Amino acid sequence: MAELGLLGPAGTFKSNLLDLRQQRQEIISSNVANANTPGYKAQRFEFENVLKDSLPPLDELPMARTAAQHLPKGYSAPVAGELQAVETSVPKGDGNSVDMEQEMAQQAANQLLYNFAAQSLNSQIGTLRMVITGNVQ
Repeated sequence: MAELGLLGPAGTFKSNLLDLRQQRQEIISSNVANANTPGYKAQRFEFENVLKDSLPPLDELPMARTAAQHLPKGYSAPVAGELQAVETSVPKGDGNSVDMEQEMAQQAANQLLYNFAAQSLNSQIGTLRMVITGNVQ
């Protein structure tokens, strides 16, 4: 997704979140597409912990600023997730590790969270648009 510098750290964070959710959706789709492929090993795209670590801690006191021009500590750049192999508790006879019920649940949850992040970013863009145009409706 394009750099959203006008939206600040929150916009950059939401943009990165949308990219990560899209990548997860692609991995889930790949798992579903290969559900009947013998020997296929399902994968998960994990990024929540890395994303959480990129944010300043909630219980941390704000950094003291000696001048108004100093920026507070915020979101520290886009992060990337990592692929992990999925181990199944009940192996299939063909060596395939895709659990369709689990994949469909993951897909539904990811889609809901993607939509929420997209709506949040859209709202932020709408607010900026309103400020720029002065058009309050």
